[in-house]
Amino acid sequence: MRWASILTALATATAVSASKPGSPAHRIAKYNEIMMDKAQARAAARDEKTQIASRQSGDKFLTEKTQQFAVNGSLLPDVYWDIGESYAGLLPIGNSNDTELFFWFFPSTNEAAKEEIVLWFTGGPGCSSMSALLEENGPITWIPGTYGPQPNPWSWHHLSNVIWIDQPVGTGYSQGVATYHDEFEVADQFRGFWKNFVDTFDMQNYKVYITGESYGGLYCPYIAGGMLDQNDTEYFDVAGMIVYDGVLGDVNGDIVTIPFVDFHHNVFPFNESFSQLIHEQHETCGYADYLEKYLVYPPAGVQPTAQPGWNENQTDYLDGCAITYETWDAIALLNPCFNIYEVVEQCPLLYDPLGFAGGNMYSPPGAPTVYFNRTEVKEALHVPVDVDWEICTENTFPYGDNSPPSSLVQIPKVIDRTQNVHLVHGRLDMVLYMNQTLLVIQNMTWGGQLGFQERPTEPFFVPYHETADLGTAAGAGIAGTAHTERGMTYSTLTLSGHEVPAYQPAAAYRQLEVLLGRIDNLQSTLPFTTDPDNTTQPSSLDPGTGEN
Repeated sequence: MRWASILTALATATAVSASKPGSPAHRIAKYNEIMMDKAQARAAARDEKTQIASRQSGDKFLTEKTQQFAVNGSLLPDVYWDIGESYAGLLPIGNSNDTELFFWFFPSTNEAAKEEIVLWFTGGPGCSSMSALLEENGPITWIPGTYGPQPNPWSWHHLSNVIWIDQPVGTGYSQGVATYHDEFEVADQFRGFWKNFVDTFDMQNYKVYITGESYGGLYCPYIAGGMLDQNDTEYFDVAGMIVYDGVLGDVNGDIVTIPFVDFHHNVFPFNESFSQLIHEQHETCGYADYLEKYLVYPPAGVQPTAQPGWNENQTDYLDGCAITYETWDAIALLNPCFNIYEVVEQCPLLYDPLGFAGGNMYSPPGAPTVYFNRTEVKEALHVPVDVDWEICTENTFPYGDNSPPSSLVQIPKVIDRTQNVHLVHGRLDMVLYMNQTLLVIQNMTWGGQLGFQERPTEPFFVPYHETADLGTAAGAGIAGTAHTERGMTYSTLTLSGHEVPAYQPAAAYRQLEVLLGRIDNLQSTLPFTTDPDNTTQPSSLDPGTGEN
């Protein structure tokens, strides 16, 4: 009886407390009520959107030539819906089948996607673009830690025809022996593949948009620049380019490590002695002076070839100047699951169907076979079942890659020829730093001038929208900063890591709308062009959030 009385009293007290506005119990009850209402609304919207119509007859690109590549969209394992029209398989880089690149092509049902196609390249080097298709911007999204695949409302094929390609040779499902020595030869081989693809799918005179991330900072500009050099709009009509968190130049990342750590100080809670040590190194290695002189608007001038913190031959660190590696070692003690691709992640590592949990080549004991190594998947995608798929292949460049930085010639060329280039950076990325990209921009000449003449401060607005499912939810509002000069737009995402389309899919979707010319700029407050609700947007915007 005593316990029953106590429980009754507690229940009564909680009920009384919950009736008092502002009390902890009242706030919890109100929060639960709000969350329940939102969950019910999302469920209703999800049920409506998942009444997936039967696959349309008369597929746009199905011909005798393409039939061998047609994917049965209802046979992919674990995918509970018909993904619609798509084509996958291997095509040679020339006239011989000895060396072939793998592709997965998704036509768009968007009426605005006429004669245009978007190409996607994941970086590495040697990382498969299938990782982006499944975990970033493709029609199927299976984000690490989630139960299974879901239809991706932010898939780029909702806006345009999109092809994800495993390149160069030796990457992902692609077949053959790597014979290239630099990015010029990679671009040459890719053009051979691309001509074969265009001829197979009868896509002559299509506008071509080049996109990618990470080492794609080399792939994309060299491929786009090489295409433009052909002066052949039948096959190579490049109309624009996006690079996410790209390898763009040779700026020593240690120069900007301390400002990064200080900005994210809650993520790097170092003790006083270590913090003092790395800040002293920042000064004595010349990093602080370099930043003060060169990360300015307009630029102070061309940056010196010799970088601070390196020896005279620029081949190794001076003693005590490898601040980034010291920081990684220190934070790994505090956070064993620290992820340089998105620094706010903590333990435990989330299960990744591609075996790349938290930026590590890791699958937990008892985990199923990595998705793209499953026999049923290979058969569905017309890949030999004995091919061993890896998310990232080592030694992709067997002879090394001594290509000049893409910021010297290729990016300026693409900007000047297209007036439509986006360089994007996620602020939570520690593989490559935001300020590292800004230093590269301030040392790059395009449109007849060096660097940005004004500091980036304008807002990057992501339209508000209805969220049908928390499994594919994406943020909205002012997501960062965007700035445009002379045909090049730089933008940063405050809450994104290295793979922007994965961490901020709605923002990447908006960037593609701008690249394709559907929306004027990243300050626009127009709703998404594919928003069926035409969601109301704000009439004015505050400044951006990504200034350095």
